[in-house]
Amino acid sequence: MSEAIEPPRGLVIAAGGWIIFSAIASFGFQMPLHLSPSSLTPSIRMLLLTSAVGMIIVWPLVRLSLPPRDRTILRTIVDALTLACLAQLIVWPLRLGTPWPIERTLLLDLLMIISLIGSAGIIAAASALQSSLVRGFAMIACILLAVGLQMPLAAIGFTPTGISNLFLSNIVQGGIPSLLTSMNSTASMPELIEWESLVAYGIFNGALCLVGFAIGAVAAIHPSAQANQVASGRRAG
Repeated sequence: MSEAIEPPRGLVIAAGGWIIFSAIASFGFQMPLHLSPSSLTPSIRMLLLTSAVGMIIVWPLVRLSLPPRDRTILRTIVDALTLACLAQLIVWPLRLGTPWPIERTLLLDLLMIISLIGSAGIIAAASALQSSLVRGFAMIACILLAVGLQMPLAAIGFTPTGISNLFLSNIVQGGIPSLLTSMNSTASMPELIEWESLVAYGIFNGALCLVGFAIGAVAAIHPSAQANQVASGRRAG
């Protein structure tokens, strides 16, 4: 019988420290004299942005830099669920200090979670393959998934503004720029195009997660089969 996976205490402590330092950097030590949504919203935007960076950039890079462990898929799911739950403790209480309606807050929340799902798929696949080269490419993929492909495409002379397809445009834009666009939107209620973009981005990240988990599952099965064959040969000899 396999042992149960321990709760990610280290991840919770590290995430809590990241949130505390992000809050200090965003709000500072001196609050505004007159608290109002207009005075708090810029700081709340910064806190949400730094929290998203920690979830979808810092966490994948740290996970991929650690030595490979067993049951990578299950560990990745537990870590991702932990971060998603911690994100709820940030997003929804902070809504009280902004003019955002529930719909706008829900859109921001889903954007963060969807980006986290895509990163989890990359982590699961790269960790199971147990190759330093693969893990290095996975780090680059996680960064590009978060910040988008606009700068790399611009470096090779391609103009991202020429992409009219909704699905491709959201892949090019990336999770962090999409979050910034939604937070800085002048419309209080999300427009239809924003929900459509969320669905397209969710489909891409969901497919990426499923493919990553499938690769991780296959990679985890083959070493076990090889180990069983070696053990059987030793017993026969």
